[in-house]
Amino acid sequence: MAVAEQHRGAAFAGSTRADSVTTDRLQRGGIAVLRAVLFAVISLFFLIPFIWMIFGSLRRETEIFQYLYPLGWHTFFPIEWTLEHYADIFGLSPAGQRAGLNFGRNLMNSFIVSAGVVISSLVFNTMGAYFFARLKFPKKNWLLAFVLVTLFVPFEVTMVPLYIVVRYLNLQNTYWAMIVPWFASPFVIFALIQYFRDIPYELDEAALLDGASYLHILRTVIVPLAIPGLVTVSLLEFQFIWNLFYWPLIAVQSDQIQVLQVVISSQTTQEQTFWGRTFAGSALASVPVILIFLALQRYYVRGVASTGIKG
Repeated sequence: MAVAEQHRGAAFAGSTRADSVTTDRLQRGGIAVLRAVLFAVISLFFLIPFIWMIFGSLRRETEIFQYLYPLGWHTFFPIEWTLEHYADIFGLSPAGQRAGLNFGRNLMNSFIVSAGVVISSLVFNTMGAYFFARLKFPKKNWLLAFVLVTLFVPFEVTMVPLYIVVRYLNLQNTYWAMIVPWFASPFVIFALIQYFRDIPYELDEAALLDGASYLHILRTVIVPLAIPGLVTVSLLEFQFIWNLFYWPLIAVQSDQIQVLQVVISSQTTQEQTFWGRTFAGSALASVPVILIFLALQRYYVRGVASTGIKG
């Protein structure tokens, strides 16, 4: 009798554990499904304007806003597909040639400026971050605070003095006018400082004992270990410079070296807005940033993740 009751108790306990495991799995599965649905909704929320812009660049000008309401299939997908707007912005059509458009040249200008800023920024900001993160000297934190305070100064405050300096140096209407002012970035210095501080100081001490200079330590020890962080700030800096509009508009008046963002805005005039060209130019401007991010995303993820790991 006692043995039978023990068997029944064990069977009941086993059944209870099985039910508990099943309930936990169902809860986990439900949470996973809800999370996937939430991520899909958020992604769709951000992708809908981009998708509408892409298909808007592939339809006739008169059709772009014709089917906005009520919401339907043709709100997003064109009835009559066309590459007319892309032919216009590349200067391949009579209308584009009359308007003097050549977005291909402007796209290259944007890439030259962005790449120039990123390369120079990596050189100067990396040395600045190493200076603050790895070297010991009196009042270092005060000097760092002074650098970081410049982050809170609005660009509108420094815009006029900056233009006066650029004009005094005879840099206006050149690529240098769009590159030199962004050589140093307090944000990049601050971000790299956080990354450099996570690298063990014993590596510096060992290199110093071997007779290495600080510059040699930076080049052969710190930089190779900080590749993910450098790639992360490079991507952010590239996107920032790529999207610049106000400063290139002020510093450069020549269409030959003007960047893409300014030329896209020129498709809006007092008389008319060329929405098809604007959408086509915006789609074109999005491609390089997306491709570069996809190519370097593994370094970006490692750089972002490692900044939260201490010890």
